[in-house]
Amino acid sequence: MRDQNALRADEVQDLRSSALGEAPVKRKAVVNALKKPSTSKPKLNVSMLLRKWHQRIGLFAFIFMGWLGFSGVLLNQSVSMGLDAIRVNSIVLMSMYGLHAEVPESGFRSGDHWLVTTTENTVLDDIALEQHIASPLGFVDVNNSLGEILYVATSDKLTLLSPEGAVIEEQSGYMLPVGHIRSLGLLERDGRSYLALQGENTYITEDGLTWNELDSPDQVTWSALANLSDEAKTDVEPFSHPTVALEQVLIDLHSGRLFGAMGTTLINFVGVAAVLLSITGVWMTWRTNRMRNSRQKK
Repeated sequence: MRDQNALRADEVQDLRSSALGEAPVKRKAVVNALKKPSTSKPKLNVSMLLRKWHQRIGLFAFIFMGWLGFSGVLLNQSVSMGLDAIRVNSIVLMSMYGLHAEVPESGFRSGDHWLVTTTENTVLDDIALEQHIASPLGFVDVNNSLGEILYVATSDKLTLLSPEGAVIEEQSGYMLPVGHIRSLGLLERDGRSYLALQGENTYITEDGLTWNELDSPDQVTWSALANLSDEAKTDVEPFSHPTVALEQVLIDLHSGRLFGAMGTTLINFVGVAAVLLSITGVWMTWRTNRMRNSRQKK
């Protein structure tokens, strides 16, 4: 606006000069020169850029780094805290592991009792034994004047149980007449019941302590697997669900393997983020100290 007024004032002055016969005064034209905005890019501030990304990466890694640290402490103390002995049987968690309940189709039957072995339990009728007996070779119910005792044999051990499933005794080594058990059976003779044990030879006992060699093992009814009845399957089903140690769950959560490839990839990103946080943190600290020292020198 001021430039236009100046131009008009100059024109009026020239007209007055020409009317008076004076030579017009040469004046420089006033140009409305508006400064154009600078098109040059602002200078990159590396320190501010790194600080901004340091904050973003820190927010991303905060939750995961906290969990990794907490789970790492638990894993280091898992034995003292008993986490390796705690079993987790969550159906949702087992499905993430791809584990599902599998009811056995067969088991050992003797007298009125069933003995069934699942992946993690040994079930007597509808009771899970406190001690899992893996890979039993036979199961015999001996009921005589000494009372009712249940015998379970593995290749190197004979376990004596009460009808309620309590462990009475475990025999192995020199307590047995054979070094390796092959079969377990029941011998009925003169109205009395005997336990038969077959290894290098065949031996029988009435009380589980005194063993006598048997010359005719054909008289023995040897224990063998039989198909489970529907009722027996119903009793066993609650004990057929797989479980996982809590320590293993923590390990898989810590590494991200529980969530498959996506989980491990995420944990890898967290690891890379931790490295970047370390590098940018050291660089910003060094730069801040350098600028502070330079200011003090001035």
